[in-house]
Amino acid sequence: MKRIGVLALASIFAVNANAQSAKVVTAYRYMQDFNSSKDVESLNKAKEAIDLASEHPDTKDNAKTQVYRGQVYMAIFENNLRLATEKSTETDPNKKQAAGYQAVSANELTSAYQAYAKAKTLDAKGNYTGEIANGIAKSAAYFSNKGSYDYNGKKFADALTSFEMAYTVGEMKDTNLLYNCAVTAERASNFDKAKTYYQKMVDNKQGKGNTYSSLMNAYLMSKDTTGGMDVLKKGRAAYPNDINLLISETNYYLKTNQSTAALTNLTQAIAAKPADANLYLVRGNIYDNLANPKDATGKELDKPKNYTELIASAEADYKKAVEIKADYFDALYNLGALYNNQGVAISKMADKITDQKKYDAELAKAATAFNNAMPVLEKALEVNPTDKNTMYALKQIYSRTQQLDKLKAINEKLKN
Repeated sequence: MKRIGVLALASIFAVNANAQSAKVVTAYRYMQDFNSSKDVESLNKAKEAIDLASEHPDTKDNAKTQVYRGQVYMAIFENNLRLATEKSTETDPNKKQAAGYQAVSANELTSAYQAYAKAKTLDAKGNYTGEIANGIAKSAAYFSNKGSYDYNGKKFADALTSFEMAYTVGEMKDTNLLYNCAVTAERASNFDKAKTYYQKMVDNKQGKGNTYSSLMNAYLMSKDTTGGMDVLKKGRAAYPNDINLLISETNYYLKTNQSTAALTNLTQAIAAKPADANLYLVRGNIYDNLANPKDATGKELDKPKNYTELIASAEADYKKAVEIKADYFDALYNLGALYNNQGVAISKMADKITDQKKYDAELAKAATAFNNAMPVLEKALEVNPTDKNTMYALKQIYSRTQQLDKLKAINEKLKN
C-alpha cells in the first residue's frame, strides 16, 4: 500500500510540474501572438500564464521562466508607454514623447529588469545570455530616458527613482548616471541620498572641486554645518587652487564674520579671476564695513585707526568693479554711498570745530565728497530707476549742495 501511495504521489508531482512548465510555454506562445498581432488580449494572457509560473516552486527558479517574465513585462511597459504617448495632446513629437514618459508608470519596467537580473543568476549554462543582456540593456535605456524626462518635467522624486534604477542596472559603472542621481536627489530635497551619491563621486575623483562644493551644500541643506565645513576643508586640501571651493570657503567666512580670512581668500580669488566684478564688489564691501564698524544693534562705533587706508581700498575695489561692468548697480550704489558717507562724517566732525578757517576747510572737503557721490549715484539711478535708497541718498546730497531743481525732481520721483 505504501509503495502504491508513493507512486501515486510522484505521479501527482510530475503532473503538477508539467502543468507549470506548460504555463511557461503558454506565455511564450501568447507573446508570439502579441508580437505578430499586437493584440493586447494576448499580452494579458501571457502575463497571466507567466505570473503563475513565476510564483510556483517548480518553475520560478528556472532561467527560462524569468527570461519570459522579463520579455512579457517589458512588452507591457512598452505598450503602456505607447498608449501614454498617443494619449498626449502635444503636437510636437519631442514634447509628445516627453509627455508619454512622464505619464507612464515604471512598475512594469522594474518587474522586467528584476526578472532579467534573476535569470542571469539562474542561467548557469549560458543558454539565455543574449536575451538576458539585451533585456538588461533595454531596461537601463528606458530607466535613463524616464529619469531624464521626469527631471525635465520637474518630477524630481520620480526621476530619482528611475536614475537610481538605471545606475543599478548598469552595475554602478556609469559616472554620468551617478551624477544624475546626485543632482536629482538634491533637487528632490533628498539630501541624505544626495550626500551618498556626491560622496561616491568624491571617492571616484569625479567632478573634482565642484563635487566637493555640491557635497558641502548637501550637508548645509540638511542643517549639518559641521559636516559641510569638514567636506570643505577636505576639498580645499585636495584642490587648493579650485576657485569654486575658494569662493565657498570665502562665503562661509563672510557668514561667520571672519573678515581677515575672507579678505585673504578674495585676494587669491581675484588673482585667479581678475575680470570678475563681483569679487571686487565683495572685497570692497568688507573694507567698507571694517572702516565703518557697527555693533549688533546697528549703532556706529568709533572709526579704526586705519580708517583712511580701509576707505581707499574699498573705493579702489568699487571703482574696479564699475570699470569691469559699467552698469553694475550694486557697485555704483556702494561707491556713491561711500563718498556720501565720507561727506556726512566730515560734516559731523566740522560741527565740532570752533575755528572758522578750519571749519570752512572741512566743509570744503565734505562738499568734495558729496560732489564725488552725486554723479555715481545718478548713474546708479539710471541703471535702477525705482531704487528708493538711491533716491533718498540723492535727495540728501541735493539738499546739502543747494541744488533746488534737482531736489524738486527727486522729490517728485519719490512720490510715485
